[in-house]
Amino acid sequence: MAVVDSTCSQGSETIAVMNKPNHQDDVTVQHERSLTTLSRAITHAQGRFTLILVRCNYAGLQEQILAELRQRSGLEILAINLRASSHSLYSTMTATIGSPHPNAVIVFGIESLQNVDDFLVSLNRLRDDFLHNFPFPLVLWINDFVQQKLIKLAPDFYSYAPVPIRFAIATEELFPFLPQEAEEIFRHITYQLCMNMGQSMPLNWQTTEN
Repeated sequence: MAVVDSTCSQGSETIAVMNKPNHQDDVTVQHERSLTTLSRAITHAQGRFTLILVRCNYAGLQEQILAELRQRSGLEILAINLRASSHSLYSTMTATIGSPHPNAVIVFGIESLQNVDDFLVSLNRLRDDFLHNFPFPLVLWINDFVQQKLIKLAPDFYSYAPVPIRFAIATEELFPFLPQEAEEIFRHITYQLCMNMGQSMPLNWQTTEN
């Protein structure tokens, strides 16, 4: 969106007025572009394993984007919500996916795992098994934290994917998500403290895994 300049006179002085770009409009355009890219990537990858990374720091957008993606693509997209105790995506997918295969699988919850490091190491170790046994697009929802760890701990698996597709959120829409993001930060801190003290995680640290 262009920046529009205007001026107004006040006595002998001329004051320049800048109309700032509408940030929300910019984010909306980016959201639409990212959604189109994601839909096309899934559609064009039918029948073969393709790793697609969606980078977004706001888990609250997951259901919205999934619904929009299903509507736009018209494909059967299976969503897997990992338990915090999950340690292997390959095992989870093998136990969850039936026959016939879905058109695509999207995985949520990596950022909330009790042991992200072991989970990502497993991805790298079993990367060839994904290629040979899952002939459909696999979409991983990751945030900045997970992306950094994925690059470090699963570089070969990460190399399967093109540049991550990014979804952002307008500042005006951010406030409802702040409590959720604060909870995620607290979960990570709690996990690190428990690991350092040699304790197990609280029993109520669980998410749903389909």
